[in-house]
Order: sequence, then C-alpha cells, then structure tokens
Amino acid sequence: MSGRMEATDRLSADAIGTFLKKYQDYTTTIRAGMHEVIVLPEIDSTNEEVKRRRTSGARDGLVVLSERQSAGKGRRGRHFYSPDGSGIYMSMLLEPRDIDMEDGILVTTQAAVAVAHAVSEICGKEPEIKWVNDIFLGEKKICGILTEAVSSPDGGVDSIVVGIGINVFCPSEIPSELEGIMGYIFEKNESAPVSRNEIAAVVIRELRSYFERLPERVFLEEYRRRSNVIGKRVMFGTPGEVAGQAGEDWREGLALAIDDSGGLVVRLPDGTEEILHSGEISLRVDETETADVKK
Repeated sequence: MSGRMEATDRLSADAIGTFLKKYQDYTTTIRAGMHEVIVLPEIDSTNEEVKRRRTSGARDGLVVLSERQSAGKGRRGRHFYSPDGSGIYMSMLLEPRDIDMEDGILVTTQAAVAVAHAVSEICGKEPEIKWVNDIFLGEKKICGILTEAVSSPDGGVDSIVVGIGINVFCPSEIPSELEGIMGYIFEKNESAPVSRNEIAAVVIRELRSYFERLPERVFLEEYRRRSNVIGKRVMFGTPGEVAGQAGEDWREGLALAIDDSGGLVVRLPDGTEEILHSGEISLRVDETETADVKK
C-alpha cells in the first residue's frame, strides 16, 4: 500500500464489525456480536453520547465513535482536540459485574495497555505510557484516555464509560498550543498499512479482553514495561480544585515502580516513599535525569 490512507479511510460500523470478527479471540468470551458499534459524523463528546444512550437502555459493550468531536473531553475538564477524519474518537460502555472499587480504578490502566498493545500489534509502532494513561510515541502524545463512572440510583457504580482519543494521522491544522506536543501514529508522508477501522476494532478487542480478566491484572506487566516514567525524576502536585487553592502544589521525587493497584511509587528527597493514585495528581517528567530502577 502506498500513500496516505486517510483520504478514503472513513469510519464505518460495518467495517469495524468485520475486523472484530477477524480479530476476535476465541480463548475469551469476546464475540463480535456482543458490541453494538455506532459511528457518527459529528458529536459533542462520545463519552457524553454513551452516557445519554445508557439512560435510554444501552447495554454493556456499546461503542460510539465519531469522525469529529466539537467538545471532546480530557482530564480535569480540559478540551480534547478532535479534528475531522484524522483520529479515532471512541467510547465504550462497560458494566462492572462483581468488580470491587479497587479493581474499578484499574480500568483506566488496562485501557492504556489496550491502546498501546493494539498500536504495537497492527501498526508496527512501540508506544510508551506516561502514568497514568497518556500514550506517547517518542516525545509526543498520540492518545488520551478518560474513564468516567455512571452512578446507580443507590449511589454505587452502574457502569463505566471508557473514552479514547487516538491521533492516527496529522490533521491539516494543529492549534498553536499543541505544536510540539501533539503526536500521531503515522507521520505526514508515511504510508499507513492499516485503516482506522482496523485499529478501532483491535482496540475494542483488547479493551474487552483485559476487562474480562480485570481482577487477574494480566495487563500490569506490559503497563510497567511500557512506562516512560519509571527511573525518572518527576514533579507531582495536587490539582488546585482538590487542594482548595489555585494552581499546583508541586513536589519532587524519583519514580520507582508501578504497584499492583496501578499506583506510582515515588521516593521523596528525604528517602521516604509515597504512592500516587490516579485523579489525585498531575505529573511532570524530567527527561534529563534518569536512575537505574527496574520496571
């Protein structure tokens, strides 16, 4: 295949369904028919659309994709840039089924591994994961993940929505604030060996496979191996809206390991250790300093 694929590479529910059948794993409970796949030309946010459909009776396995998002959601209320036809913007509805709250936190972790593994398997790339859930190729971010819990009437977790935004091709325009930060799987003049439909199908397969075995934590070994944080000096801080103050209260430490709950173990300057948990901190990595720490 020569040339760039995105000119004719439109997302299609039928095409994704075909690839799901091709890539389904018969060693698990994955079945192509268990996923209702909906592709929209434009939406405010695929996460919001899945939540709306949940209130109308949508069930476990619903996947909503859109060619463009007008209000794509990032962490802590940030906007996720979602230009037409160049990325995969998708959300999947998952029903916990006997998963405790500790395991539920790992849904975000396993989603990061699902994306990285899919990109590696069919795109021939080797992404790394910046704790907690950003996917990088080289020094640039190619994917963000936002996991949201939907509450039940009794105050528990009714379902989980996993939102994934993957930059597949370089868009025609990149906002100035994203220059040098935003990456994509395929470079501007690079031939794409697979379609966005195929990538989406494999991500769906990986998400389902890891979710079915979530309590077993089978994804943690790969999560640790792909970490681009372990062994590096990091700056971490509590978000202002949590701390009750403006800005970030930054501290410094050495990233030592990922524990079995997905937490980042950091050694502080005084020699003590602290475990950082998703949703509680922001993280900056010092690329100039590394230490010999096993992942």
